[in-house]
Parts: sequence; C-alpha cells; structure tokens
Amino acid sequence: MPTASNWNLLDKGRGRVDLFPRTDRWSALADELFDDTFCKAVELQNHYCDLLLQRIWLELDLGRRISRATTAAELASDLDFVSSADVTLDAMLRRLSRRVGIVQTVPGVPLRYVARGNPDDPERALTEVRDSMADLGDQWPAALELLDFGADHFVHALRDDPEFMDRILSGREPQHAEMWHRATNADPLQDIHGIFGGRVLDELFEGGTIVEIGGGTGNGIRNFLASLEMHDRVDAVDKYIFTDISNRFLIGTRKEISKRWPTVPMDWKFLDINEPMHAQKIPVGDIDIIYGVNAAHVAKDIVGFLRGCREVLRPGGRVAFSERIRWIPDGMAPRELALNLSIYHRTAAERSTARPLHCYLHPEGWRRVLNEAGLVDIEIIPDLDRMSARMREPYAVVVTAVAR
Repeated sequence: MPTASNWNLLDKGRGRVDLFPRTDRWSALADELFDDTFCKAVELQNHYCDLLLQRIWLELDLGRRISRATTAAELASDLDFVSSADVTLDAMLRRLSRRVGIVQTVPGVPLRYVARGNPDDPERALTEVRDSMADLGDQWPAALELLDFGADHFVHALRDDPEFMDRILSGREPQHAEMWHRATNADPLQDIHGIFGGRVLDELFEGGTIVEIGGGTGNGIRNFLASLEMHDRVDAVDKYIFTDISNRFLIGTRKEISKRWPTVPMDWKFLDINEPMHAQKIPVGDIDIIYGVNAAHVAKDIVGFLRGCREVLRPGGRVAFSERIRWIPDGMAPRELALNLSIYHRTAAERSTARPLHCYLHPEGWRRVLNEAGLVDIEIIPDLDRMSARMREPYAVVVTAVAR
C-alpha cells in the first residue's frame, strides 16, 4: 500500500495528475533508460578499462617493479611520478586485483601489492571490445574515448605535466575542449546522468528557483529543460541559476542554452562549492532546488557543503544530485582511468568513514553525509537492489533530500 511520502495525487501548482506511486515511477523510468543495450555497454566499458589497465601494466613493466610487496607510494616514486600519483596507482592496482587477478593485495596500512604474473598482450581483445561496442549503435563507441585518452596520457599526466588533466576539467586546455565536451555529453554512459537526473527532477520539481552547481558543459540544464519542455512545463521555472568555476564553461553553456530556451529566466554565476553559498550571493531561504550532475562529490568537505545547501534552501526545498556512485566502496570507476590523472579529483576530497575513497560515494555514504548535514526524507533513486539484478555494478543514481 503506498504511503503519503511516495504517492503524489497532484503535482502541486502545475495540475498534473500522478496515478502511480513514486517508487513505481522510478522503477519504470529505470527500466526505460537502463535497458539491455545500456547494460551490455556498461559491461563492455568495464572490460575495456580492465584491458587498458593491463596495457599500462605492461608498458610500465609492473610485473617486475612489484615482484616484491610494494606500496602504491613506493611504486609512484620508482616510476618518478608526482607524489599524489600513489592514489591513482592504488585505485588501479585494487581494480586489477579484484577483476583481473594479476596482482595480489597484502593487508596492512597502507596496502602493499605483489605481482602474480603478466597479462597477455591486450591489443586484440581491445579491438574486439571496440567492435562489440560499435555493434550496439553509432553513439556507443564514444563511451570508450575518455578511457583511451586517459591511457594514452597516463605517464604524461602523472610525471611530465601533473596539472594537465586539471586544466582540461576546468576548461583551460582549448586543444582538448572538444574531447571533454564529447566525454560529458556524447558518451551515452555519461550522458545518462543528465538524462536520468533531468527526468527525476522533472517529477520532483513543483516550480520555483533552481541553483545548479558545477554545471560545466551543460549536461544537467539541457536535459532538465528538455524534460520540462516535453511535458509543457518550462514556465514552471521562475529562475534557473547556472553556476560553475570555469568562465569558459559558463560562456559556452550560456550561449547554447539561452538560444534554445530564450524565455526561461536565467542567471549565470561563478560559484565555488568549497565556499559558503550565501557568501557568493545565493539568497538565503529563497531556493527551491539545488541540483547537480556529477558535481557534489567533488566538494572537499561534503558535509559542510550540504549544510551550506540547507542554509540557502527554503523550508521544504531539496537537493537533487545525479551522481555516479561506488557500488564497491573502494572500487575504481572506468572513467577514473582519466579522472584520476587530475590532482583535484584524486586529492581534494576529505576522506572519512562515509567517503573512504576520493570523490565518489557509496550509497550508504550518501545517506550518512546527508543525515549529518541535517537533511531529511533521503532517497536514492532508483532501487539499487532491483537494479543489481540486471547490472553487475549499478552506478547512476539521483540522491535527494529535503531541508526542514
């Protein structure tokens, strides 16, 4: 029997009648978006990541370098990598230990690693995965591009130019701007965060003012407004405040979105999520939704950031973050083959029992930090136990909670 918390008879203020419990709608939406083709692509991407890591293993001669128990920090030093590269190597070796078995972990703090042998040359298998991904449809090979980029620039970013990936992620590397735009918009396994987040937010949104954090190249705002447009609800937005730390991203996204939705009231602001929102001219108690697509997890002090969200939200307002999660709390995501080349991604976030590994959180980690921040009515969408029956490691969720 549906409860008051998950059953909406009327979408308040917009006259749209909802005939199904919210949990059923989330399940139906997940079944629509995470179909068999999508799940197959996820498995192919994961296998491709494993193969690229094996190629890196061979290129770096890791079978010899860690023939005896070695920490990631010792290996980084041996490779003449920047000191924080131990985080990148640790994640890589954990993944290879768990999924491939060519390296063994030795318990202790820190973990040590011992090679169990060398993999076969992965080049033929990499080609087979590329072909299999292409067989799924024209858009799917884009899901492998960022992984290739990370593998090709692995040594360069960790030894020769440590700020290389940080410049790309903040829009300061024009040469690779198109690559990053494709990685955040053309890759279907990444674009799903904007699509799923936009569809869920459309269901949750009752009208008012939205602040989007870390909006970047526009994956969030574009998909949300498209969902509203599909339901003839664009006029429900009183104001959309799009924020980022990159002026390049602000200018580029403003040009694209303002042209497509010229009637939506918008504001475009520089905002650093590691600083209080109220100090950056976000009006206290006047915001209905704080939204983000793969942005909230990069906050250094995530509980402090969430408390800042609660401060500017009106009573009953909510946060809604479309996020990649770690199904395994210390598991490396495929995209981190490239993202772990960023100093900020691998080092900025404060670790805790809720976030034992940098950046991405496990679902229970999200519940813990939202609760510590004083937010209530916490939901993680969709039902991950249900999703895990179809996908080995579900990764795309919307995390939402309410300010009281």
